[in-house]
Amino acid sequence: MKNSSQMKEIASIQFNNIKDAYSKFSTDNNKVLDDSAGAYISESFKDLHSKSQKTLEIHLIENCEEKEKEECKTVIKKYFLNDYNEYKEENLKLTVISFSLLLIGLIFIGILIFLNRISAPYAISLILEIITWVFIWEFVDVFVFARFTNHIKMKKIKKILNSEIIFKNN
Repeated sequence: MKNSSQMKEIASIQFNNIKDAYSKFSTDNNKVLDDSAGAYISESFKDLHSKSQKTLEIHLIENCEEKEKEECKTVIKKYFLNDYNEYKEENLKLTVISFSLLLIGLIFIGILIFLNRISAPYAISLILEIITWVFIWEFVDVFVFARFTNHIKMKKIKKILNSEIIFKNN
């Protein structure tokens, strides 16, 4: 039985020529992967096992030079690296927001403790307790759940970034 870490899985995409991989708005000096090609590549990698070695096969009907192939590989990696960095940046923002919410919740706990010491009316304490737990719950929601979702997306993008890209002519 083969070890799952040694499995090799292939995702494939086909273009008539290498220029079809690029956005119609790309210039010769600034090539960008076409969004529909990027979405197709992402979809292709979705069902691949997490511990397998991955390969992206790009099938071309028209031949192209090796230089163009290397440039295409760079454009693909750059496209997905930009997505990865956006999620990473968003996670940093979510971390700051979540700890701000926790700090606000802790401040409300301090106010609640103070009001209990001076025997404030029960209704005020109850309202502040609810507000406190709302802020603490939002901390948990943002820090744990929202960031976790982004980590899953980043892991999927990492599959693509770590894959080998090969070209095949049809």
